[in-house]
Amino acid sequence: MPPTQFFSHSTAAAILGVPLPATVAGSRRIHVSVRLGAQPPRARGVVGHTLAPDRIDVTNLGGLALTSPATTFALLGGMLELDDLIVAGDNLVTGEAPRGGTPALATVQALRDSVARHGRGRGARSLRAALEEIRVGSLSPRETLTRLLIVRSGLPEPELNHAVFDDRGTLLALVDLAYPKHRVGIEYEGDGHREKERFRADILRRERLEDLGWTIVRLTSDDISPGRPHRTAETLTRIESRLRLRGWSP
Repeated sequence: MPPTQFFSHSTAAAILGVPLPATVAGSRRIHVSVRLGAQPPRARGVVGHTLAPDRIDVTNLGGLALTSPATTFALLGGMLELDDLIVAGDNLVTGEAPRGGTPALATVQALRDSVARHGRGRGARSLRAALEEIRVGSLSPRETLTRLLIVRSGLPEPELNHAVFDDRGTLLALVDLAYPKHRVGIEYEGDGHREKERFRADILRRERLEDLGWTIVRLTSDDISPGRPHRTAETLTRIESRLRLRGWSP
């Protein structure tokens, strides 16, 4: 690639480690952009774009030129559905920070500024809607989707990866989605929780949380799948009933 070209759109998102839906992540097409006035690439398997200089920022990661995290988010507006945009935004503004890992790649304000510069570009309406639902704290796409399911049903918004400490001040757990006032937690358990050591650790962790007065709603992918409306309705009922038993009322 000549110095006038840089990775963008979903290719930049993949380089940055942003979670993408399978239909997009599985594409073999590489997105490469140039600023207005330069020649976009023309090659098999490459999608060339010409971008207005005042709408984008370009950075470098491991020797690769690509659009900045905030610019990449704005460019995804024309490629992703609303919930997938929210998943991407949650990832960008959180990183692995709640676990003490890699910091966030962008701030919510940086995403807002980038969307503002994007103006009426592709996906502008979806981007503006996504900004209203992006939150700091989600550590996985499923956590984000669980939060959206809960909030859109009318239940109160939970805290994300809430830290629970034991009586000695030792960190006991990060509860995926939590209502600390009522000590109700929601934990999403993917297939990784089936591993022997993880399974044993989860049992001990849950019992210690219960010793501190917490009640935990455990969820799997079936419990939040849009294709299983009866299951999602049951999930919301489970959460609401736990909250009501702990003193919550609408």
